[in-house]
Amino acid sequence: MKKKKEMMSKIDQLFLDAQKKLSSSNCSVKKMREFLRKKGGKKNEIDEVIIKLKKYSFLDEDEIIENVISYCDTKHYGYNKIISMLNQREVDKEKINRIKLNLSREEIESKELIKKLKKRYKNKNTVNLRRNIYSALIRYGFEPNTASIRAEEVYNSPQEEINVLKLDYLKLISSYSRKLKDNNYKDKITELLLNKGYKLNDIRKVENIIYEMD
Repeated sequence: MKKKKEMMSKIDQLFLDAQKKLSSSNCSVKKMREFLRKKGGKKNEIDEVIIKLKKYSFLDEDEIIENVISYCDTKHYGYNKIISMLNQREVDKEKINRIKLNLSREEIESKELIKKLKKRYKNKNTVNLRRNIYSALIRYGFEPNTASIRAEEVYNSPQEEINVLKLDYLKLISSYSRKLKDNNYKDKITELLLNKGYKLNDIRKVENIIYEMD
């Protein structure tokens, strides 16, 4: 009888410890088990505490999933980021596997994110703009196919491309005009700009604008 009383006392203490932990942050079943083991709980004690926590809705992995998805929506993260964050929180694998890729959501969130990315990469030409946006979409957790399609839809207007080209050209003049004599630096600049994805006609147009200014 005394032993049973001691066991109940230990379970009550573990239950209290679990409540304190959950008051500061959500926790998966797996992480809660680890936490209770560190508190000295035995398997049968931990099992009983877990049942009790679920009964009173203190331990709810579905809520963790909802919170992660809501957070990812505010940040415009993709599907892969959602899955990664849930794995980091050690949510039950079966529940994670039930979360399906929502292509409609991916399209909406990727387009919203691109609006911000275009401002971040406003000084990039179309070729590098697309490369940077593709890489960013992958980092934000979007599927490679989605990232590729969305990146290909992005481009500078003709005037934006000329403006960016002008900036790049002026930077290269300051780097190479002193190193190379005569007009050799112009050839070098043209070569570098072609490698960056600019069109030759645009390069010549900007070249004329810059040297007419001189």
